[in-house]
Amino acid sequence: MYQQMNLLVGNVKKYLLQNNNYMRYIFKNKEDAFDKGRAGFANSVCKLIYNQSGNDIEKAIKNGESIFTDFNEYVRNIYELVDSYIPLIAYYELKKHGADNYGFSEEEYQEALNKTKAGCERYYN
Repeated sequence: MYQQMNLLVGNVKKYLLQNNNYMRYIFKNKEDAFDKGRAGFANSVCKLIYNQSGNDIEKAIKNGESIFTDFNEYVRNIYELVDSYIPLIAYYELKKHGADNYGFSEEEYQEALNKTKAGCERYYN
């Protein structure tokens, strides 16, 4: 019985680790993301950067790099919001750190990039 319980717990842990990445980068609705607070402020700035970059995400992350660094340094616990409310910063961090840093396979990494890119188009266009 004890071995069966350990096997079950091990399988549950393995499942959660494998499927945790799929729950990331699902962005909330636009109205909530632009509501007041840290996420609203960050998204307003990201929208300006994205639009000033001609709605080109690669230009936007290059143009916003120093601002994204400042957000991480000066906006309290901004990292809590990036994966679900601030797609441009999420895209920047994915590109900066790469798949290995997140424990993603190449397929998972591309999926995360695609989700953040779609989030940017939905939030900032």
